[in-house]
Amino acid sequence: MDPPKAIALDPPRMEPPVVAPRPEITPATTIAQRSDDESPGMPLGQWESDGAKGTVRIERCGSALCGYALTEASSRGESVLVNMKQKSHDVWTGSIYSRSTGNTYYARMTLKSAGKLYVEACALGHFWCSGNDWVRVEEPQEQVVTTSRQWGARS
Repeated sequence: MDPPKAIALDPPRMEPPVVAPRPEITPATTIAQRSDDESPGMPLGQWESDGAKGTVRIERCGSALCGYALTEASSRGESVLVNMKQKSHDVWTGSIYSRSTGNTYYARMTLKSAGKLYVEACALGHFWCSGNDWVRVEEPQEQVVTTSRQWGARS
């Protein structure tokens, strides 16, 4: 019996990997920044309720929403709504801090209309939930007062 003959193998080819060309980004293909602050479908702004015991300002915090209790001394007080992430068109879930108990609970807020937000807190594994309506507070807008003198009117 003859010993097995060695099979000659071609050395492996080292070819550069094929890379698809990257599309150029031009101003026509850039993604427009959407201003959710102006969208009526977002609960951003100031809200009041008996349950919140004052005014809460909801604003963006990263990709989520957060709410801060407003105080006379500061426009951003204690955090009451934490990491509220959008679950559907008008529903956000996260955590809510109860200032009266000092505990944090599962929270769900539902935007009922541009001026009404339903906020609820749940305890005992989402078994027991309680909530109330929050009403949007119109933020004071600067008013320009003009007089006839400013327009050069003659008296």
